Amino acid sequence: MRKIVQAAVVAMAFTAAPAFAHHAAEGIVDDEVYEMIDSLVADTPHADMTLEDLGTGMTEMTLTTPTITAMENMIDDGLLDYAAMLDGQVEVRINFGDDGGAAMSVTQTR
Repeated sequence: MRKIVQAAVVAMAFTAAPAFAHHAAEGIVDDEVYEMIDSLVADTPHADMTLEDLGTGMTEMTLTTPTITAMENMIDDGLLDYAAMLDGQVEVRINFGDDGGAAMSVTQTR
């Protein structure tokens, strides 16, 4: 009986652990995340970032690059990691242009 109780306690500890886990961006506010993304864009030649408050708790950020390689480099440098740090529901869409460029839209709903 004692082993069953011990097993139950261990099982509860493992299932409860995610509830006590910290968010990867705990202590980092959205403004700081957008600043980190902006610094990535600043290091990418000819890349552009627009940030728009859509109201009702929605924000849309659009990143455009002249080449797919430039977008890929920003992703390699942590762009998606930063987007994942944003609070609320975050949707990322990447569109490839006929001109060889790329555009990423990140919509955040809080």
